[in-house]
Amino acid sequence: VKSSDDFLKEHLEMPNATVGRIIKSAIPNGTMVAKDVKSLFARAAGIFIIYLSSHANDICQDRNKATISAQDVLAAVREVEMEDFLPSLEKYLEDFRATSGTKKRSKVKQAAPSSSSKKQKTSA
Repeated sequence: VKSSDDFLKEHLEMPNATVGRIIKSAIPNGTMVAKDVKSLFARAAGIFIIYLSSHANDICQDRNKATISAQDVLAAVREVEMEDFLPSLEKYLEDFRATSGTKKRSKVKQAAPSSSSKKQKTSA
């Protein structure tokens, strides 16, 4: 049986390279970061995901819902008093949905046979 630390390390930690890029974008140029800091941030990110998921699940259960939605996550962000992040999260969600919708429409168009190919098949 794996411990919760093993599970977290194996499944929930972001790659150190990704964490390093995020840290680098947030601090002034020339600031050095110790190697163990990347791992610490990766662990903290995993723990935060668990924490926020738990709050979102509580909100979902209070609403008698079985599926956590984006609105539940945004409500959880409010609940943990991180409202300053809401505008960027809402913008990300809007952009994601717009991009996702475009991709879905593109796939539907590709999957649907054109009327000329139907005519060729029926006339054969």
